[in-house]
Amino acid sequence: MDQLAALLPGGIAGALAILAVGVVAGFFNVTAGGGSLLTLPLLVLLGLPSPVANGTNRVAIVIQNLVAVPTFRHGGVRGLRRALPLVLLALPGTVLGAWAGVVVSDSLFRRVIAVTMVVLAGVVLLSRRPGGGDAAGERPFRPWTLAAFALLGFYAGFIQAGIGFFIVFALAGLERFPLVRAHAFKVTIVLALQCVALPVFALGGMVRWIPGLVLAIGLSLGGWIGARTALRSSERFLRVLLGFAAVALAARLLVS
Repeated sequence: MDQLAALLPGGIAGALAILAVGVVAGFFNVTAGGGSLLTLPLLVLLGLPSPVANGTNRVAIVIQNLVAVPTFRHGGVRGLRRALPLVLLALPGTVLGAWAGVVVSDSLFRRVIAVTMVVLAGVVLLSRRPGGGDAAGERPFRPWTLAAFALLGFYAGFIQAGIGFFIVFALAGLERFPLVRAHAFKVTIVLALQCVALPVFALGGMVRWIPGLVLAIGLSLGGWIGARTALRSSERFLRVLLGFAAVALAARLLVS
């Protein structure tokens, strides 16, 4: 036990904090987004350098979404294979962004993202009717949606925190997806992209596996609860939750 505690930042108390915050962050990651804005500062507070915290967080993100994706599927969300072209467009940027996350500062980039997020949140929240244009699941994605995902890949690899918002904004705002379907696509896309980004951070020596796996337990539990909540919630509730989380994340980015 003492040897295990030595491998964890903050020891046993740190592990309990990681688990508790992970549950909350996992819930918001799946139902809205921005959970990494809780987990990254915690990992840094417990002693991990920022680039290492950024890489370690990816371990938990991958495992969390391995739980969330089948939960949405079992809840009746179908057609998630349609996300494949979006993933393929985002992959090159994800690899480049992960490399940048190892070697580049992100302070200015985070502020640009915060302002953009507020604008995109308004597009979704002020929409008068829920999305429904993808009900048949057959219409090709619009060109501007494809272009957005080609750019989003870089952010997914670079910072990751808040990527879920942008995916939901793109699918709900541009493609008129209902929010529960947008969230199901989000966790599928994030899983695929982080499976590519994580090895880049690992090869760069920016991953601490033990705290990452502890965080994964909390995120997975929170993600499972979040996916079941999303499946049972109204469109209105999900919009309010999305708006609250987006504004909180933007404020956090602007004052960091």
